[in-house]
Amino acid sequence: MNLIIDEGNTAFKLAIYHEDQLKAKKVFNPIERQEMHSWISDFISQITHVIVSSVVENGLDLSRYKFNEIILDHTTPIPIKNDYLTKETLGRDRLANAVGAWFKNPEGNSLVIDLGTCIKYDLVGKEGVYLGGNISPGIKMRFDALNTFTSKLPQLSAEKIGFNYGTDTKSSILNGVQQGAYHEINGFIRRYSHDFSQLTIFMTGGDANFFDKPFICDIFADSDLTLFGLNKILSYNVQNS
Repeated sequence: MNLIIDEGNTAFKLAIYHEDQLKAKKVFNPIERQEMHSWISDFISQITHVIVSSVVENGLDLSRYKFNEIILDHTTPIPIKNDYLTKETLGRDRLANAVGAWFKNPEGNSLVIDLGTCIKYDLVGKEGVYLGGNISPGIKMRFDALNTFTSKLPQLSAEKIGFNYGTDTKSSILNGVQQGAYHEINGFIRRYSHDFSQLTIFMTGGDANFFDKPFICDIFADSDLTLFGLNKILSYNVQNS
């Protein structure tokens, strides 16, 4: 079985795959190191291959194990073509999302929208080419910025809203941040749907549940797209080693 480790800024995700089937998954706070090791220990006898994708400096120390893990970076072979100009600066999660989208939609164009610490938009052409995309502040980052860079606006966090404009400071901020992100997403969908024929939209990331309005087109919600893409990269390297 494959162990997938996805180390993000706000959460570490660990998963066990058997071929393409997700068998187990757990999301941890990055400080829960002992809990992560305990989780891995539950599957240690079944793990044959490991991949680690990290966007943080202090990742999980795997030296206690006998793994010959793959550390995903810009030199790791991948099953699609990468046309990003600065491959060494490309976020590993973005690359994994692109690979995952390609395997789920191998004959069409794809746009992946990842709603995490940042909102990331990644385009994959129908020829199996990662084209690039965009990065904008995530929802929490937008709330934090309003509080940090003003003297009077309060610190808020995302919550379900049922209004289109604010009638006090709190509702104005909630509406501005969350509706602003919503309209940004729809704007990019419109733009890329015009530029790319038969565009399939994938949405992943933890903040998708804060949007209670439908987007302008059908979207495939897939909370495990990054893990799926990492598993595909790992399998590709195992098969071609």
